[in-house]
Parts: sequence; C-alpha cells; structure tokens
Amino acid sequence: MFDKEGFEKYLNDLGLKKITITNHLKNLVKWSNYLDDKEINEENIISILDNLDISNSQRLTLLTTASKYLKYSDLSNQKLLEYMSNVNKNLKKNFKERNKTKKYEYDVKDLKKEMNKFYDEGNKLAYMITYIVMNYHTRNMDLDLYISDKQKNCPNKNDNYLIIRKSDILYIRNKYKTSELYGQKKHQIKNKKFIDSVKSIYESQDEKCMKLFKSFLNPTKFLKRLLPYNLKTSDLCKIHLNENNSLNQASTISTKRGSKLETLNSNYNLKV
Repeated sequence: MFDKEGFEKYLNDLGLKKITITNHLKNLVKWSNYLDDKEINEENIISILDNLDISNSQRLTLLTTASKYLKYSDLSNQKLLEYMSNVNKNLKKNFKERNKTKKYEYDVKDLKKEMNKFYDEGNKLAYMITYIVMNYHTRNMDLDLYISDKQKNCPNKNDNYLIIRKSDILYIRNKYKTSELYGQKKHQIKNKKFIDSVKSIYESQDEKCMKLFKSFLNPTKFLKRLLPYNLKTSDLCKIHLNENNSLNQASTISTKRGSKLETLNSNYNLKV
C-alpha cells in the first residue's frame, strides 16, 4: 500500500536526521496496520486517529508522518495540518496545567553544588556539560559539539564548537532547535574549572578536531547520566525559572537559549 522506498528517499532529500527518518518509517508500518485496505486520504486518517486510544503526543507523531506521506504522494494534507494545530493547542494547554503543579525537590543551589561535586570527583565531562546547561539553558541538540584549539581544524564550519583559546573557551552554536530564527550564538567562557575541564577532555586524545560524543542517537537518556540528579536539560531550565520568576530572568534565558518568551511562559514557567 505504501511506497516505503520512495518515501525514505523523499525524507532523505528533505535533509532529515537518520533517527527522524527511522521513526517516520516505523510510523508508516503502523499506518499500514491501521488503514489495512482503506484508501490513503485525509478523511480515513482522521477517522482512525479519532478512535485511537493514544496520547496527544503519540497522535502528533503519527500525524506528522501521515502529513509528510500525503505531501510526498501529491495528495492534500490541509485537513491534517489543521488537525495537528488543534492537537498542538491541547498539548500546550496540558503543559501549562502540568507546570502549575510540578514540584522539584532541588533548587539552583543544589544544582550548582552537584556540578562542583562532579569537578571535585574528577568527572570533568559531567561538570562541563552541566555548566553549559546551567549557564546557557541549552537543549540536547546544542551539546552535540566538537572541541578544538582552532576552528579551522574542523571540516564543517556549521557545527557546534568549543574552541580553546589562550584565556577562555569560545562556545559556538550553529545547530540548535531555533537556529533558523536566531542564527549563530557565541559565548565567551572564562570560568577556570570549565576551561580546565575542556582542556583535560581535549588533551586526553590525539584528534585535532574532537567530536565530543561519537554517537548522539538517544541524547535525553545519555545526557541525564551527566546532569545533576539524572534530570533532563529542560528540568534545569524549569528549576531556574521557578526560582527566579521574573521578566528579566525569562528574557535572559530566552536570549541565551534561543526561545520565545511565549514558549517559556507556556511550556517552562512553573508559576504561571
């Protein structure tokens, strides 16, 4: 029923990541089972989704694949886009309600204490990652980076970098969720422990341009092991906003992270 090979080529041509393409192809198998011998069109897809006992997040994932497949097949996907918009609105409403009642047993002071503990115990990778997330409120994607003492040593100038300089580290972000909107971000880091951590990690190998993580297929699960109390990057952002719930703090995080204030307010602000 579905043209899997053609769809896979279409997704590759869109420049999507391998894991994203893999997930779309898995969803295509699910749609094969859901539709059975029914015609592939918006009406049948919506009818099936309305009767599935799944969460809105799962529904959105299936919708995204279905919408892309219809576009690949030169079929209308307008009704699906409208359906996706409504699901998104419900998700945002649920996030907002959840954040009103969300409680963390840790505060910023606890996070900083744990971060320094990483350094004292010699876990410089955990210290370095936590420092970046704590100070720049980054998402997972921002931590997929290279380390070098000269950016020209690295083949792709559009990646994320930690460049070791004489008296500081330059953190360059080209690839992050909202990079098309906010462009490249540069941060000059002079923290001595951070500089020492980056140098130690870089000097422990022989590459002129070192990829920090060889594999980044499941960043959430992987990074939780490097962050305080096995929290997620989004948790650390929420804890900061929860502790200092001011427009000034939200604006600072918005600039560093690359997020709209409205997004922080609806998805992250625990005191809405």
